[in-house]
Amino acid sequence: MENQLDEKTVYKQLANPRWMTLTIAVICGIYALLTILGVFFLFTLSTKGLSDNATQAMLITKIVASAFFVLYAIFSLLLFNNYTKLRKNIVVPKMLYFALSVFMLLSAANSLATSNISGVFLPLIILLFAIKIIVDLGKVK
Repeated sequence: MENQLDEKTVYKQLANPRWMTLTIAVICGIYALLTILGVFFLFTLSTKGLSDNATQAMLITKIVASAFFVLYAIFSLLLFNNYTKLRKNIVVPKMLYFALSVFMLLSAANSLATSNISGVFLPLIILLFAIKIIVDLGKVK
């Protein structure tokens, strides 16, 4: 009987990180889809008639967008995996959320560097979610 109480307690403690993990996984999945669409669009653009600087800037943009697609897809898959573990009341390590936090800081910095102020808000919101999950997972006994 005492074991059931512990399972209920763990279930309640993991409820918040579970739905937050699912939310972040879905957002990262959507980001990955939108990024791959952008990458396909970038590869269809012609560089004929562009200066060398513009061509090099286009190449750098293609590389960065491709890297972001890969990272968003990886994080999405890993977060969906963590969600399934949390659904089974298995406590997951916090390392993925620390890595996600660093990636979101880099994503926000990239948005600031490219003068895309509106692109800063969603990574910062995801960063706050990740920090909240880290804190909540620290409370699980």
